[in-house]
Amino acid sequence: MSLNVEILSRAANEARGLCMDAVQASQSGHLGLPLGCAEMGAVLYGYALKHNPDKPRWIGRDYFVLSAGHGSMFLYAWLHLSGYDLPMSEIKRFRQLHSKTPGHPEFLETPGVECTTGPLGQGVGNAVGIAVAMKMAAARFNTAEHRIFDQHVICLAGDGCMQEGVASEASAFAGHFGLDNLILIYDSNAVTLDAMAKETQSEDTGKRFAAYGFDVQEIDGEDMQQFLDTLNIAKERDNGKPQFIIAHTLIGKGVPEVAGTQKAHGEAGAKYVDAARKGLGLPDEHYFVSKEVRDYFSEHKKKLLADYDRWEKVYNEWREKNPELAKMLDDGIERNIPVDLLSKILEFPKESKLATRKAGSEALQPIAQAMPLLMSGSADLHGSTLNYIKDGGDFTR
Repeated sequence: MSLNVEILSRAANEARGLCMDAVQASQSGHLGLPLGCAEMGAVLYGYALKHNPDKPRWIGRDYFVLSAGHGSMFLYAWLHLSGYDLPMSEIKRFRQLHSKTPGHPEFLETPGVECTTGPLGQGVGNAVGIAVAMKMAAARFNTAEHRIFDQHVICLAGDGCMQEGVASEASAFAGHFGLDNLILIYDSNAVTLDAMAKETQSEDTGKRFAAYGFDVQEIDGEDMQQFLDTLNIAKERDNGKPQFIIAHTLIGKGVPEVAGTQKAHGEAGAKYVDAARKGLGLPDEHYFVSKEVRDYFSEHKKKLLADYDRWEKVYNEWREKNPELAKMLDDGIERNIPVDLLSKILEFPKESKLATRKAGSEALQPIAQAMPLLMSGSADLHGSTLNYIKDGGDFTR
């Protein structure tokens, strides 16, 4: 199926309308990213992502992580349009107490949110961790006959995320270990909260990520076909490199009074939404979604469910032929802990002079044996911290 740019462009503008209305109603929030990245959201949720709105925790899905969590309405708008359990009533309760649409995405609070984000750069670290888990799951559970783990993690991060140390450290890790199932999209709009990005950032970010070991591509983030083509190239590459897509966007697109400026970063553009709505070709009705866009996403959901059904058939065959692996996977997903686990952990007398790091190492070993999916790590310091799992093997490229 080819990309329907016409209907997805309409969906992008209607998603912008949802974001503007929600931020205006709550009198708080960040409009810049949701407006600037709407075309990429349309391609991701309207075409490219492998996911199941009816089963948000499906183990075979692609993961989408919004590192720039302040732009949460971007995520909520597309989850709503995709058919997740996020009705319009929740969109209207954006940033309200006990709603499913908090100011920053929160794991387990909103269907389709993969992790809690907000502190800039943290989501990049989360995405790298998910990519590691995907690699380990594929190595542990895939067989020659059945590939039940075959997916990507896609992370959207902004200029602020790129400036954070946590993103740099995690990205260096991803490049070193060749996490080619990671696609990092850099929303390069040249703006941060306080000023234009050039006031605090002068590096060549693409060269930095190339030095980390990423493949780097640069695109117009508002060109849907170019974005899809680039995304497909990133997904299809099997060269042991994570992928970095620099997507140039216009922050606050659709609100001419603030677009392209730091004023678009927050809620300042909300006061212009009525005029912006007309400029985007939207009716006066707030929280408007057209029948055509609803119908498109309804049909797309049918395709997603059909893809899931095909995967589930393979998965059920795998379970039947690999019962021990299936049990290990079930135990991991359900976080089953052996009932006698505590009895296997050594007890140390109060007067013991054993260093806590050594006691921790002794406690770790029986836990790791009983829970084979447990992973332990340290920053090149296990010789001191002693948190190495004996006979557990190492995570490698």
